[in-house]
Amino acid sequence: MKTFLPPDLYALDFSTNNYKRLLDKLSIGNNEDLFNLKKGLLSEAIIEYFSLSFQTISVELTFEHCKIIKHFVDDTGTESLDRMLHKNSNLLMDLAQRKEEYRVLPYLLSIPEETRERLLKGFIDKNLSMQKARMLTRLQTQPIFNLSERDIIFFLRERIWVRYYTPPGKVPEGRDKRYAGESQEELMSIYQSYFPNGMWEDIESVIAEVLEEKLNFSFIDNATFNKTFIPVFRGMIEVLLIDSLSVEERGKIEGFTGFILRKYFDRILLYTAKNLLGFVENRDKNAETFIKYFSEDVIIDQNGNKVQKYAIVDFKQQKWNYISIYSILLQYKQAKLRMHSQKELVATAREQVHQTEEEIKGELNNKKEQEDTLSEINSLIAENEMIAIKNRNESDASTIASHSKSHEDLFKRKKSESNLLDLVNNRISNKTIELTRRRKKLAQEIKTEQAIMEQIAPLQESYDGIAHGLAVVLTKR
Repeated sequence: MKTFLPPDLYALDFSTNNYKRLLDKLSIGNNEDLFNLKKGLLSEAIIEYFSLSFQTISVELTFEHCKIIKHFVDDTGTESLDRMLHKNSNLLMDLAQRKEEYRVLPYLLSIPEETRERLLKGFIDKNLSMQKARMLTRLQTQPIFNLSERDIIFFLRERIWVRYYTPPGKVPEGRDKRYAGESQEELMSIYQSYFPNGMWEDIESVIAEVLEEKLNFSFIDNATFNKTFIPVFRGMIEVLLIDSLSVEERGKIEGFTGFILRKYFDRILLYTAKNLLGFVENRDKNAETFIKYFSEDVIIDQNGNKVQKYAIVDFKQQKWNYISIYSILLQYKQAKLRMHSQKELVATAREQVHQTEEEIKGELNNKKEQEDTLSEINSLIAENEMIAIKNRNESDASTIASHSKSHEDLFKRKKSESNLLDLVNNRISNKTIELTRRRKKLAQEIKTEQAIMEQIAPLQESYDGIAHGLAVVLTKR
């Protein structure tokens, strides 16, 4: 079949003509008895041919017809989606054949952004979520790249990363095993050189996505978490370091990863604990089961061994169970909602004060312009009066009358501009009263905000204690 069929043929496109041609190639196209003898082998051959392109099928054969039953990659999806996934599968197969081009470390592949975009484009066109896109892409990548359960796929920094599992390497006697034998002093020097402002912002920019993809508390159980969280966080840090370290210093990346993980381990676990509490707060059933695991019980595992479990203990050595934790989370959530609403009220009141202050500034500018206009008119009136005195002695009647008309017009303008000035002064007075009222309102809202903060403080302390205790117990095995 490989000799006359394209290697990327979609299974449902295997036509009657393809089937007849296959029978002719096997010299059984005109011999139904011989076909019946080889029918089983023929079915196996067709199944094996499509398995080469990672397609799973079932076959129903007769001498005249071949019916292909395609098992979709997403068993809840449509043929249209499956055809798109088949195209992605062909692209992944091509990547796997050229994976040395993408190897940035002996155990780490970095698939570039443009290829990632090609893989995700079909999902975007079909308005599917990125969570589903990553899940299905990961599902396809695992067999094509022959990944084991311990290997990890990351979708980070606009790329796809394949991190192969590597057992801890042997460290020469006398070297620091925590950092793969690297000198702590040298690693500190590298850290200060590359990350003078620390690395937490880099970690924080990706950790939510890593938790969602690899340590999702809606799905993961305690045993799987215990087995995978260290490799997952190590892989996350390696991805971040690849973009920072020079090629010459990548040889120290294993030790440097250990150094960074150790430095930020508590903050990473605290972030993870708060992530878990978020699921519990939202009544996620799997997260509820996960957190209920923590107690002081001794259990018997599936191998018959006694296992000591650990309770969640806060700063004050108070122990917490699911019921007491959920009670605090519920109160804390309601308090946060009140605080959020109050902060919005404070922001609105502050904006209103600012708006009124700006309006008063505008009216004061208007007042200045109006006063300048009146000053000019008064100057013209005074000048006109001097001219009028002179005209009485020197000018004829028509000139005097014309000048008198001009003088009258100036007084009309003065009256009009004076009225406008009165209006401006009234607006300033009203807005000043409004500003006083709004400043008082702002002060009241700030006072209420401070009162809510005081009410929240004990809940915040309890929440922080629970999060800390949970972060500690997550690392115990």
